[in-house]
Amino acid sequence: MLIQYIKLKNFRQYYQEQTIEFSNSATRNVTVIHGENGSGKTALLNAFSWCLYGLLNLPNESNIINEHAIASGVEEVEGSVTINFLDSGKNYTVTRKVMAKKSINGKVTYFEPEVQVDYIDKDGLYKTVNNPTVELNRILPEDLRTYFFFDGERIDNLSKDSGTEDVKKAIKNIMGLEILERAITHTEKARVRFRNELKKYGNSQVINLIEELDKLEGQREDLKEQEILQKGNLKALDKQILEVETRLKQIEGAKQLQNQRDLKQAELLESQQTINMTRRRLQEKMSKNGYLAFIYSAIEKADTIIKQNVNGDSLIGVSSAFIDEIISKGNCICGNLLISDSPHLEHLQMLKESLNLNNYQNKLYDLSGDFKIVKERKLNLINDLKTMKKNELNEIQKIKKLSEELDEISSKLTGKESEEIVELENKRLKLSNQKSVVERRIGVIENDLDLVKKSIIEKTNEQKKYQDMEEKGFLTQKRMDALQQLESVMLEILKVREKLVKLQLQDRITKVYSQFLRKGYHVQLADNYELNVLNDNKNIVGMSQGERQITSLSFIGAIVDIAREHYKEQKADFDEGGIYPLVMDSPFGALDSDHRKRIANGIHKLADQVIVIVSTSQWRGEVSEQLADYIGKEYKLIYNDPRQNKERPYEFTEAVEEINTNV
Repeated sequence: MLIQYIKLKNFRQYYQEQTIEFSNSATRNVTVIHGENGSGKTALLNAFSWCLYGLLNLPNESNIINEHAIASGVEEVEGSVTINFLDSGKNYTVTRKVMAKKSINGKVTYFEPEVQVDYIDKDGLYKTVNNPTVELNRILPEDLRTYFFFDGERIDNLSKDSGTEDVKKAIKNIMGLEILERAITHTEKARVRFRNELKKYGNSQVINLIEELDKLEGQREDLKEQEILQKGNLKALDKQILEVETRLKQIEGAKQLQNQRDLKQAELLESQQTINMTRRRLQEKMSKNGYLAFIYSAIEKADTIIKQNVNGDSLIGVSSAFIDEIISKGNCICGNLLISDSPHLEHLQMLKESLNLNNYQNKLYDLSGDFKIVKERKLNLINDLKTMKKNELNEIQKIKKLSEELDEISSKLTGKESEEIVELENKRLKLSNQKSVVERRIGVIENDLDLVKKSIIEKTNEQKKYQDMEEKGFLTQKRMDALQQLESVMLEILKVREKLVKLQLQDRITKVYSQFLRKGYHVQLADNYELNVLNDNKNIVGMSQGERQITSLSFIGAIVDIAREHYKEQKADFDEGGIYPLVMDSPFGALDSDHRKRIANGIHKLADQVIVIVSTSQWRGEVSEQLADYIGKEYKLIYNDPRQNKERPYEFTEAVEEINTNV
């Protein structure tokens, strides 16, 4: 999607018709729109969302049409926004308009806005889209609009805790993961629908099982919702605890103790992770070799029986084939010739017959040797288990000691003379107790969820055993089985794709971020899609508004870059990507001079088309210097102040193109 132009007609403070054309140059892909505060920068940004989706985020949202246009004496007035853009070889024109009618007594009535989408296809044929909302959401989903038409002063929200869900949604939308999730949901619904059909063909037992499955799946969904709610509560508590601990670091009387607590909490977390890893290894060990402990007594008894039933003079380790080979060579291993009527030849033949008779005993001896190997493996298992249990016990003792030391730090803080320190520590203790309660609730929910899932599997398998249904019932069951398999395959694909997408995004965000931020920080996309910034010690750091803005911008830039790459590679895949523009209002507002320079130097690389709306104070200096060589179009929003212009005593804004002599 590359925008050709936007046309505003009596939209908010834009009086009559104002047109802004945007640069589509490959080398000069930046369009700059200058405007002071109150000149219509935010209204212009909102014009994109209103035209494409009918959404407006401005004061007095219902007053879309310019006030002077309404007051001009005309009975009916039209307010509209038109956007022309290119996408997938088609030239689209989107127009959303609203009519206002003024009555004799001056009352203004607004009619419902209307939207029309036309396009010229690759063959030059003109067509009208019958379902404009669906088509526009296909090109640029409504949920993603804030990533491509965004307010730079609010963009930092993405790097806050509250922005995690937005980040997750953006990744899933643009990278095609949401398509898979929807497909899984639809497949599950279809399977449930077919299962309900079985009630028509099955006997009473089948019907009862289906009703039990419906009930179990309802419980599963309720538990999932509870799990999401409690994890949200846990995250909120973690945030509050972090805020309290951050404040304690800032108070001189508590700073040292809080730093000690941070170190011990890090050690505590490491020990807990070690215990979890040790327990996983124990489970794996017992899963693979646990049988050795249970068969050992049987082996001991069998070995005793073998020794009691084997003759002591049996020849062990010599085979009939070995004796045949000696005879064929004509020489015994003692050096004597093996010729006819030779006593040595006769002895070997007798020995061979003896071996055949004692073959059973030889097998018993072989089995007894195998028992020794089993015994050795059992001893190794016991030694490994002892070592792991010892390590686990050491970590448990370490956790106990660290917990006591943390309690001691807490006691010291609550014993301080400073009321603020005592109040903060008591608040932290209260929050920690609440966190423990929530963690226990989550544990109970997860356990219940596992039990319900197992019951669903058991009931599903039980249902399949009944074979007294009619032919239609068998067909329905086959369809259900196919859907179940499809759902399982798609879930596996989703897991793999999520992992690949995160790795790809992590790499791209890191590259963009390193260009923008001067500090030696690292940005990390966590498993829960949270954007974290880490220092060299891998600890999460607090960020200023400007740093959060840079983090959010890095994320958006990485998303756009990957989508663009996939589109240009023409991948026939879920993540087919796309070309997306970036329209930014005040992207430099919260940045210092150095960071402005860094952002300005790299912002043109983030997308094939970049539209920047800035005030004079944000533009001058390092920003204008860095962007000068990449500007393809430049406009200025001229605001008419009715208090100063007596000849035109009404508020309006004009968009005037400035000729760029460097192009």
